[in-house]
Amino acid sequence: MALALQETYQHPTQASRVRINVYEEPPMPNPPGIDTPTTGGGFLVTEDRIGTTTVIATLGFFDRKEDAMARARRRADELKAQRYQPASAAA
Repeated sequence: MALALQETYQHPTQASRVRINVYEEPPMPNPPGIDTPTTGGGFLVTEDRIGTTTVIATLGFFDRKEDAMARARRRADELKAQRYQPASAAA
């Protein structure tokens, strides 16, 4: 899987960071001798909650990049409504 988008958000008063990721999974051929349909690939959207441990949640798997990016944008808007702000690149 290739990383298509990664954004990190940090809460101003809590030691809480959230990273939103969009991964692109390329189409994969069937293994030899397997007659199942070919995996068409797609885009996986995840959220990493970073603290003492990192908890990863799946936000969805989409056929189209536009749909995956829209889901990532909606989650970013939800975080901003909870006072999260984009983290600086040095953080």
